[in-house]
Amino acid sequence: MKPVIKAVALDKDGVTFDTESLIYRAFRELIVREKLPLEPALFETLVGKPPEVYLKVLGEALGQEMALDDFIAHWFALRDTIFAEEGAPFMPGADRLIEYLHGAGVPLALVTGDFRRNVEQDFARCPRPELFQCFAVVISHDDVARPKPDPQPYQMAAAALGVAPENLLVVEDSPPGVLAAVEAGCRTLILPGYGMITADLAARAWRTVSHHDEVREIFDAHRA
Repeated sequence: MKPVIKAVALDKDGVTFDTESLIYRAFRELIVREKLPLEPALFETLVGKPPEVYLKVLGEALGQEMALDDFIAHWFALRDTIFAEEGAPFMPGADRLIEYLHGAGVPLALVTGDFRRNVEQDFARCPRPELFQCFAVVISHDDVARPKPDPQPYQMAAAALGVAPENLLVVEDSPPGVLAAVEAGCRTLILPGYGMITADLAARAWRTVSHHDEVREIFDAHRA
């Protein structure tokens, strides 16, 4: 039977916004500036993880080189400087996809492991802040007891949108996000980014795409 899509859910960083590249740049610049014994590739293992997890990993990696609180403060200060100068750019085609789906009356959710305040800040400094109103549902770290990779965020999104998980199309870029969506039973598309998606995990998703135009084509082919 042909899958039927009745609603769409997007992750934020790396799917809606091209913010992971900016966050990575700040991470890399801080390592170089402070001469810290960290590999930039460590960032890839943190993508999509809830805050408590990446704080633990960073703390262990830093050891005695720098206090974790100082590292986070410097990292986020660099990140905020970059964001202030460059804004929060959309991933290629993401703004057009959001506008198209909203115009077609498709229920939309934003499902992120980030905090709600950061969601609002990113939309406030993006090129088209009005698109935030296109999302009928926003599920953030503040809303869940069990963040990604647990399926709870996408289970909550499907319920809030009034659709069964198998009728919810999800676009994710990170291993925790993909696993959360797959485990929730959603039709999951992978938009590869900084997160390291294994072949086994990719095989569990519905498809892998390279651009949001492909997301639109897949939606149009399976829309209710």
